Amino acid sequence: MSAIGADELVRRLDAAVSAGDVEAVTRQVQNEIENVLQPGRLRLDERFRRTLPDHYARRLLHRDPARRYTVLVLAWAPGQGTPIHDHPNLWSVEGVLEGELEVTQYAPIKEEAHRCKFAPVESHRAVAGEANFLIPPFEYHALTNDLTDRPCLTIHAFGGELMEMNTFDPVGNGWYERSLRRVSYDS
Repeated sequence: MSAIGADELVRRLDAAVSAGDVEAVTRQVQNEIENVLQPGRLRLDERFRRTLPDHYARRLLHRDPARRYTVLVLAWAPGQGTPIHDHPNLWSVEGVLEGELEVTQYAPIKEEAHRCKFAPVESHRAVAGEANFLIPPFEYHALTNDLTDRPCLTIHAFGGELMEMNTFDPVGNGWYERSLRRVSYDS
């Protein structure tokens, strides 16, 4: 397979987000993301590959002018990860371009005011070439690059622009406190 650039990926995603209902859209987007996950298939500027020392790098690859979706590339140094979080009311497709990532999905089992208890539903090793999707309300998950001592590069498509999310930090006795966290892009 020949390499493609971001412009070609965007053209394919533009068609995919017109596929109909949210499940059809996420499956089509997942197919298109999986098509670029083969080694060397997606040409990216070197800036997308750079990790940061204090947090995973979150870089915007494309924002649809009609605001139907955005595409981000995340660069994870070894040991970096997220707390349990959601993507409020946004579908998402996440794929591994390079490296490996631990993905753990959670289900809320008890909620009170600003805190929750979660049960892990599934944990798996996501490897280069693999993509999955999340559709609300089944979206609570955590990602970590702690399986190897190598950086990891992932691509994420969201059904809109993810600029804030609920994060859940442990507070003891199995409880997690919910916080609304604003997120931004790295350069």
